[in-house]
Amino acid sequence: MKTIEQKIEQHRKWQKAARERAIARQREKLADPAWRESQYQKMRNTIDRRIAKQKERPPASKTRKSAVKIKSRGLKGRTPTAEERRIANALGALPCIACYMHGVISEEVSLHHISGRTAPGCHKKQLPLCRWHHQHAAPAEVREKYP
Repeated sequence: MKTIEQKIEQHRKWQKAARERAIARQREKLADPAWRESQYQKMRNTIDRRIAKQKERPPASKTRKSAVKIKSRGLKGRTPTAEERRIANALGALPCIACYMHGVISEEVSLHHISGRTAPGCHKKQLPLCRWHHQHAAPAEVREKYP
């Protein structure tokens, strides 16, 4: 009865012999001019078939189709007028109103629309709020410090 080490050694020898036989077959094939010629001919036939297939196809039409309209991205709303944009720029320069009430000045703000984004004059009714007061709840320690 063979030990496990002997079986492993025999398996390694068998693998090595199989690998060497495969390498020898591959080298013999690559050295054979007839095999190389057949491979070259197969490649040429494939290229010729592709060229013939492309010639059969009608050329692409020159007329351009109209571009597909890109759907609106983001939230619905209307473009602010020049006056509303001027007011929004002035409000955006202010610190967060809610933080300022607690004596903290936070410069990074976004404008919160009080009366929607589509009503007439809606862009005049905005508040500068930091991200914690605008949409996201502040972490617990921040809420305790600044209620």
